[in-house]
Amino acid sequence: MDSVESEAVSSPLVGSTIKTLYVKEGEQIAPGQIICQLDTSAYQQQYVELQKSIAQAKADKIKSNQEYDKEVEAAQNDKNAGIDEINQQIVIAQINVNSISSELDRQRLRYAQYLSIPDNSEWDMEAIELESNISDLESSLEVYNSILKVYQSIRSSVIEADDGTSYISEIRNSINGVTDGTISSLEETATELQKTIGQGTVRSTVGGVITSLGAKQGDTYIGGSICTVENDNSLMIHTQVNEAQVAEVSEGMKVIITTSATGKTEMSGVVTYVAPRANSTTTSGNAADVGAELSASFGSSGTYLVKVSLNEQNPKLRLGMNARLNIITSEVDKALSVPSASVQEDEGGKYVELITNMDKVQDGSADSYVKEKVYVNVGTIGTDYSEVQGTGIKEGEYVYIPADSQKMLEELEKWANSYS
Repeated sequence: MDSVESEAVSSPLVGSTIKTLYVKEGEQIAPGQIICQLDTSAYQQQYVELQKSIAQAKADKIKSNQEYDKEVEAAQNDKNAGIDEINQQIVIAQINVNSISSELDRQRLRYAQYLSIPDNSEWDMEAIELESNISDLESSLEVYNSILKVYQSIRSSVIEADDGTSYISEIRNSINGVTDGTISSLEETATELQKTIGQGTVRSTVGGVITSLGAKQGDTYIGGSICTVENDNSLMIHTQVNEAQVAEVSEGMKVIITTSATGKTEMSGVVTYVAPRANSTTTSGNAADVGAELSASFGSSGTYLVKVSLNEQNPKLRLGMNARLNIITSEVDKALSVPSASVQEDEGGKYVELITNMDKVQDGSADSYVKEKVYVNVGTIGTDYSEVQGTGIKEGEYVYIPADSQKMLEELEKWANSYS
C-alpha cells in the first residue's frame, strides 16, 4: 500500500543547523504544520546590515541632490545678476535716447517756427545755429540708439546662453542613475534574504503520518529529506504486470482487492495508470491477477507499473501492506463460476467434480467425499475463478479441488503475499 499524496520535506538552506525539531516518527501532522526551524541568524544579520546600506545609499542620494540644487541655484543667480546689470545699462541708454529725442523735437520745432516768420531766412545766424544743434542731436540719437540695440542684443544672448545648469543636471542624472541601480540591487538582495530567512521555517505541504525522519535537532542540515510525510487516509496500490499481459490492462478497469489485514473482505478499486514503458530492471510489487483476472508476473525485467486506487478506504489498512489484486479485464452477466483449480480435463473434455455429500463430510478428508463428474464448457478463464456452462451444475453446489491443485494455490498465495 502506498500513499496517493506524500512529500519528502526538505529545505534549500544546506549547511544550516537544525535549531528546533517539532515532529517525531509516527506522528500525525496537518498540512502546513512546521516540521523544524533552521538557524537563520547569519542571514538575519546580513539582512540588518543590508538595510543599513540601503538607508545610507538613500541618504547619500538626498544629500548629493541637495548639493546639486545649490549649484544650480548659484548658476541661475549668477546669470540673473548679469541680466540685471545689462538691464540697468539698457535703461540708461533708453533714458538718453528719450531725452535726446525730446530735445531734437524741440529744436526742430524752433527751427520751423523761426523760418515761418516772413523776414527770417535759413541763412540767418540763428537759423544756422538751430540747424547745427539739430544735426548734433541727430548724431547723438543715432549713437545712443546703437548703444541701446547693442545692450538689447547682449541681453538676448545672455538669456539664451547655457548657464551651466544643464551640465550640472546631466552629472546629477548620471550619478542618480548609478545610485538608483545600486539601491535597487540591494533591495532585491534584501528581498531574497527575506525569502531565505522564511525558508528556515520548514513546513509540510501535505498532511499525514511521519513515516521516516532523516535528521535530528542540533544536526547540520546537509540536504535531502528532513522527513517523509505520507497521507495514510488516501491509499493506493502500485503493482507490476508482465509484458505478455499488460496489453489486456487499461485505465478504468475494475479491481478486486484483498489483504491479509482485512481477511476475506473484498475491496473494490480501479486502474488509474498503466506505464507506457517497461521497467528496465527487476522491481518487486504487489501481486496482481489479471485475465478475467489476469495473473501478473514478477521477477522479470519486462514489467509495467500499474497503479490502482481504492474506491473506499479501510481503517485496517496501513502504508506498506501487501495486497492481492484481481484486475477484471472482462465480465459476463449471470454466469456460473468455479475455482479455476477445480477444472480438470480428460479424453472426454473439461469437467468438474461435484461433492454430493458435503452435508455428511465430517473430517474433510478426500476419502470421505462422494464425487460426481460433470463435463462443462469453460468460458472466460481467470487465476482464481473461471466461467463454466453445462447441464448438471447449478449455483450453490460444492466442487472438488484436487489436492495437488490445492497445494499449488496455497503456495501461490504465499508467494503473492511476499510482495508489497
